[in-house]
Amino acid sequence: MHDIWVNDLMTREVTTCKAETLLTDVVKMLHSEKFSCLVVTKDEAPIGIITERDMVTILADMLADVSWDSLSVANFMSTNPITIQEDHTLFEAVDIIREEGIRHAPVINRDNKLIGLLTQTDIINGLYQAATLEEA
Repeated sequence: MHDIWVNDLMTREVTTCKAETLLTDVVKMLHSEKFSCLVVTKDEAPIGIITERDMVTILADMLADVSWDSLSVANFMSTNPITIQEDHTLFEAVDIIREEGIRHAPVINRDNKLIGLLTQTDIINGLYQAATLEEA
């Protein structure tokens, strides 16, 4: 079987935010751009990720009358996100994602800098590519 590399599959244009970003701004970005997550960075390294799952938690808290005006992403992001090295193969990445039960993984280089995002769509495309290579 041919190796397929994360670096060839990942989404390279990653929208990020800082931990201090107001939650209202994140909601607006997720809604207007139709993103399913934002990677939270500090000095270009991923320090967190805020996802649709986190938004469900936020909504549940909102129903409990939490004041939202001063809340930032840092209050809700998943910290220490599971990352994938750019030189992992697709199957190594799938193994990590499956084991960790996640749907998005920031892709980092050897300097721990964010260079991409591996999504479920990227993985499906990679698996399709692997299957069609096998048929050829």
